[in-house]
Amino acid sequence: MIGRISGDVVAADDGVLLIDVRGVGYEVAVTQSTQERLSATKTSVELFTHQAVRDDAITLFGFPSLEERSLFRLLIKVSGVGPRVAMAMLGFLPAEALTRCIADGETGLLTKVPGVGKRTAERVIVELKDRLDALPIGARESAAAVADDHAVEDAVRALVGLGWRAAEVRDVVADAHVDGESTEELIRAALRRLGSEA
Repeated sequence: MIGRISGDVVAADDGVLLIDVRGVGYEVAVTQSTQERLSATKTSVELFTHQAVRDDAITLFGFPSLEERSLFRLLIKVSGVGPRVAMAMLGFLPAEALTRCIADGETGLLTKVPGVGKRTAERVIVELKDRLDALPIGARESAAAVADDHAVEDAVRALVGLGWRAAEVRDVVADAHVDGESTEELIRAALRRLGSEA
């Protein structure tokens, strides 16, 4: 079983990186965001890998962190979720956000992933909601940070919808932000600051 790969990115195409490891080229399937981040460099890259063996193929799936690989391995244990669907989920949401989505039971968000219907989304939540403790501690601890990021972005969108310019409100929202604050509280705090600046 190949668990980690380190080498130079030689080529990238449609979610597959060709990584040169001491003269041997390994094809590694990655999410689109990982491809964009890593294919821009020819320097050495490191990916944690999951090796999937089928009758007709051996495929390496690559992940920038152990947390992401662990979440992938949990996802493919869910009935109806194969490696490609699991990669689509991780490509749609970062591992931390996907963990939070599952923990919060956000079926609607999961169904926006290409290839994931309502029944599959419900199975993922039901089967994994109580198994997130199996993830490395970093993924669980970062869920709160992801929630804060969502609150900031939601507050900025709401204020833009009220007529403020994005460039104008982004710094105000960032300054007003307090960890653990809800979107509504953040909007009210930002409006107070914007009102005092008017």
